[in-house]
Amino acid sequence: MPTASDVRPSIGRPDVTTALVEEAVLGDPARVEAAAAAVVAHWESAAWPTGLLSLTLFTGTDGTSLLTYAQWSTADGSEEALRTAYATLRPDWRTLGFEPGEPRAFALYRRVQPTELPDPLPPVGCYPAAFFSMNGGDTARSWTDGLLGTEEKTVGEDRSYPGAIAANFHVSADDSGIFLLSEWASEAEALVHIKAEIEPLLEYMGQAEAGAGRRYGFHASVSAAG
Repeated sequence: MPTASDVRPSIGRPDVTTALVEEAVLGDPARVEAAAAAVVAHWESAAWPTGLLSLTLFTGTDGTSLLTYAQWSTADGSEEALRTAYATLRPDWRTLGFEPGEPRAFALYRRVQPTELPDPLPPVGCYPAAFFSMNGGDTARSWTDGLLGTEEKTVGEDRSYPGAIAANFHVSADDSGIFLLSEWASEAEALVHIKAEIEPLLEYMGQAEAGAGRRYGFHASVSAAG
């Protein structure tokens, strides 16, 4: 049967074709830990569909949000098909005291890391997460390439930000949406970078209104049996 662990997800694992992502918000900080435990218990006890490799739950650092990240290996990675397959595993957010989002399917497009990483690599302490919808004729891929190109021109290709581990740019199948999940050693270091680099970049790229999203901590991962 599927079992929970404290092993953080491997975002770039090569056997993953699609990630199904959902953000539930407006929760009560006093209930978030109980809600997180209920989600993981449900994942461990429910039947898993073919192709689902791993489920990861993140808890918002402000105590009001939860983020689910489901990694799939399947020939049919369409959003509709994955939502249907995931239906019995999807948390009952309203019962848990959260406003549900919509599960959205993304494929990992680009994973960027500093040219030099500490050895040993520290555990990921913070996962900033943000969603972007394209406007003005941009595609998700072209916008991502433009953002990273602008970053390289302004601060260099080394990306030697204190505490930075990786930035994972996911794009939707229709190339209209982006899910950015970053990995940092600590929330404090992530926040410094967001204020100094990311917010000005988003403004320059026309996404200031979307903002830099929310920051999450790892709660648990559940992996398929066998």
